[in-house]
Amino acid sequence: MQTAWGWLPAIYLFLGGMGAGALIIAATFEFYGKRYQYDFCPTTLVGATVPGPLVILGTILLIFDLGAGLREPWRILYMFTHFSSVMTWGVWLLTFFIPVSLIYGFLESVDTFPAAREWLKARRWLRWTRFLWNLPLRRTKRVFAGIGVVLALGVAIYTGILLSAVGPAIPFWSTRVLPFIPVPMMPLLFLVSALSTGIGLTVDLVGTLTVGFMEHRVKSLPWIHMAFIGVETLLVGLLLITALVDGGSAAQSAREIVAGTHAVVFWVLIIIPGFVYPFVVHAYAAGLGRHSLASGVGSGVGIVVAGLFLRYLILVSGIPAAL
Repeated sequence: MQTAWGWLPAIYLFLGGMGAGALIIAATFEFYGKRYQYDFCPTTLVGATVPGPLVILGTILLIFDLGAGLREPWRILYMFTHFSSVMTWGVWLLTFFIPVSLIYGFLESVDTFPAAREWLKARRWLRWTRFLWNLPLRRTKRVFAGIGVVLALGVAIYTGILLSAVGPAIPFWSTRVLPFIPVPMMPLLFLVSALSTGIGLTVDLVGTLTVGFMEHRVKSLPWIHMAFIGVETLLVGLLLITALVDGGSAAQSAREIVAGTHAVVFWVLIIIPGFVYPFVVHAYAAGLGRHSLASGVGSGVGIVVAGLFLRYLILVSGIPAAL
């Protein structure tokens, strides 16, 4: 078990992934026209406005976790220049993603609440922004949504690349998709998990609390959820199986997760709330044609909580390679 990376990096990876996933879900509703089928669309509003603050918070936590970066913050500027470093890739991704997501969130907010737009236009001290109100709002918003999706995919995948780049030092983190496929599992797993937590937050949790039965708005919602849960279950299973096949400290990490010191976290805080319960309630909703309020909210909370503990478990279960 490694002790250098604990809760702060886990929360950063989680916030970055969920923020990226939420923006992708909001942009999907935007481009497919779901955003404009109803007077109020909480999924797009939250999915557009939340990612920026979530990633900013995660970045602050990351800076706190960088001892030297916290004591001598100017040293963080050096991270922009080492282009062979995975950390530099992440710094540049965040540098572009944060402002783009904040602008997209602002545009979505003033589109959702026209009165707020009129209030801003009437402020004398904001006269310098007058040119913005002459732009076609929804067309401009779609431009930033499209750019945001590209950056969000990069942020979601990067959270996995960051771990897999540690390489042979902690073999479990660099476990391949399959023993004979030299592609690291973590970027793919973290991308799917980011999309799943994004749906859990913006559709299941916020959507259900705000408008009730979200499957009335998105008829295929239960099937989409079950597909994501199925893919994520497959990836987690392949991660553990491949680690066991690889042997050594990677296999030891997998055994600790399934039946060792981390088994309670794995089964009680990840598998049951994030995989079993959401799959059952969405399968039930697919057959019945509707959710209850409790099942919709419960699914959202379970998926989000499982997403956080999945990242924490992957971090703490990493065992350094034997020298």
